[in-house]
Amino acid sequence: MNARPTVLIIGIGPLRERFFAAAERRGVDTILVDETAYSRYDRLATENHAWRLTDHQDPGPDLDRLKSFAGKVDGVLAFNDWGTRIAARLAKEWGLPGAGAAVADELAHKADVRRRLAGTGAELPFVLTADPAEAEALLRSAPSGEVIVKPVDGAASLGIRRVADPAALPAALSAVMATTGQPQALVEHFVPGPELSLEAVVSAGSTLFVGVTEKTCTAPPFFVETRHVIDPAVQRDLSPSATRFVDSVAKALDIDNAVLHLEAKRDGDRWHLIEIAFRPAGGLISDVLLRATGVDLYDAALSLALGEEDPVRTRPGAAPQVAAVAFVAGTGTVADAPTMAGVREGLPLVTHAERLLPPGSALASVDANWWRAGYVLGSGPDRAETLAQLAEADSRLLGLLGLTRVPEA
Repeated sequence: MNARPTVLIIGIGPLRERFFAAAERRGVDTILVDETAYSRYDRLATENHAWRLTDHQDPGPDLDRLKSFAGKVDGVLAFNDWGTRIAARLAKEWGLPGAGAAVADELAHKADVRRRLAGTGAELPFVLTADPAEAEALLRSAPSGEVIVKPVDGAASLGIRRVADPAALPAALSAVMATTGQPQALVEHFVPGPELSLEAVVSAGSTLFVGVTEKTCTAPPFFVETRHVIDPAVQRDLSPSATRFVDSVAKALDIDNAVLHLEAKRDGDRWHLIEIAFRPAGGLISDVLLRATGVDLYDAALSLALGEEDPVRTRPGAAPQVAAVAFVAGTGTVADAPTMAGVREGLPLVTHAERLLPPGSALASVDANWWRAGYVLGSGPDRAETLAQLAEADSRLLGLLGLTRVPEA
């Protein structure tokens, strides 16, 4: 269509700079449409439009302006949750590769996903309700004695509550519904044990690759992610069963072409879906995966959007290693930190340290991922040494920013 391929991006989110480097390396032009695009990526995308495409679940005033790109782009992608349905719908209308008709037309919120999974073994018992009595009935049936109460349409771990006491359900339901303004909340069984995320590439309905990410979160009542680790040894151990699980979920949801981010838990040999996003993972997981495995999810997303075969390619010369990112989740007022040099000093495996919130930001609590104040990222051949250096850098950054750490689960 175009001498130089052009991909339209609907919504971007934070910490996605490396996507534009991947596109430039591939010789792909990018058109970014996001109401906050100018504040973050104006020098990286080929073309920017700060249009308002959505008003929460309702169409935004600029949504129809996307029609001007029909016949002018070679692919459509999205990198945040509200953009994925729009991107899938445009791909379907324009005859371009996309996530599929179900994402475009049916999977409006989390309950829709769970209904589609009925009978697959991946689903958890749930109710969509505003009634404490209905939520209590589900709580009493939970083997763990606990339920999760979450928004039906939230992202970034926003507002999630873990509840064991029936008396706490009315307040939890009210708080969760107020978080996104919806009339009901999703309540489902809580599964104990560590949570993992699975980074998958699905092409023509087949699962070609699954990366396994170990996650650490803050202690209840919230579930803010504070660390992501990708270890080649864990990858080798869990990848076969994880791939079968992802493939069953992708087929149940009629996924066509997409990079997926699934959050899941294992109960013995059985996997349970916690969440799914029809886009590459955020929180620098794509960067961590590239270091650990040599697979670039941004490159894979571009290949899928452009209809290319063999979208999963390992970067030449990549050697498997343990890679991780740790985020600062703390309360207090973010201090001014003119340099990050001291955070990494004497820690050769830690290669990146960055403050994410501006000085003066007041943090009374941390109830969503976007309130994380900074991060450190690194990789190395030895798991214990890599994670030890990362933990030291994380502690230094916490102190530099003048915050008090939120306890981890």
